Amino acid sequence: MRRVGFMILGIIFVISVGLNVYFSLPWIKNWRVKEEKKKEKGELMLKVGETEVYISDFKGFLDSLPEINKIELNRNPTALTRTVVDFIESLVVVELARAQGYFERPDVKIRLIVNTANILRPYIFSSEIRPYLKVDFSELQSFYEQNKEAFKHPPVVRLMRIFSQDKNELIGIRKEIKDLKSFIEVAQRRHLPAEFDFGYVSYENLSPELADIIFSMKAGEISQPIKYLDSWSIFAIVDKLDEGYWDFEKVIDKVMKAVREKKIRDRISQITKEFLLNHGLYINFDGISNNLGVTLSREKFEELLMQKYIQ
Repeated sequence: MRRVGFMILGIIFVISVGLNVYFSLPWIKNWRVKEEKKKEKGELMLKVGETEVYISDFKGFLDSLPEINKIELNRNPTALTRTVVDFIESLVVVELARAQGYFERPDVKIRLIVNTANILRPYIFSSEIRPYLKVDFSELQSFYEQNKEAFKHPPVVRLMRIFSQDKNELIGIRKEIKDLKSFIEVAQRRHLPAEFDFGYVSYENLSPELADIIFSMKAGEISQPIKYLDSWSIFAIVDKLDEGYWDFEKVIDKVMKAVREKKIRDRISQITKEFLLNHGLYINFDGISNNLGVTLSREKFEELLMQKYIQ
């Protein structure tokens, strides 16, 4: 009886060891990992070749689309159906091309890289660059003071106008205008802001004939009707500044843009250096310049790279 018990225990031990060895084999481990991942991903949407796409994968793709596209797909089942069909067709094309060796063709390989980069760039911006673009007010002020020469201006005037094809109509309007306030009220009734407000302009922004008239006027002065382009105009000088530096408040948008561009430039430069250091990226700038008819340096490369992220 005791011998039978030992035999049973021995059999259990052998089976246990055998199962442990079996399930520890690499291919069994990989199979188990894949099966666990399948359970996590849920329901399979389609499979072509070795590529499997799950419903959750496709929903993640839909969620990544721009908001306007998501709204259109939500309200238009036909458009969503078309998107699903287009995706399946795309996957079949990719797998067919892979099976027939198209990915090894240099022209296809380069086009694939370019198109893939266009897809990935917004994600890289969001994760690698956007977090570094936070700007506080004191940083803007500091940048303005340290780079004040960039915000220097020549003599300028803040210029507005009221215009009409009918000179007599404009003569009547001019008689009703008593001051800048009434001028602006009339201009706002007749025109869009972009039509009547020129903002600050320098002598060089205007034709020589008009510039002579405008820069001879004083701040607060309003002209009589003047022939300008294909219509008649009444001009008003809202403000007049000698050569100097723009007040911080007047150029805060430009300062913000400049600070953001600097932060993008600095981050792109850092990413490039880290990649060069850690991933062995090699760019033959001399070879490119000598053989492709372009002049390219590390600095020019980073400048052009930055422009991809500030549009």
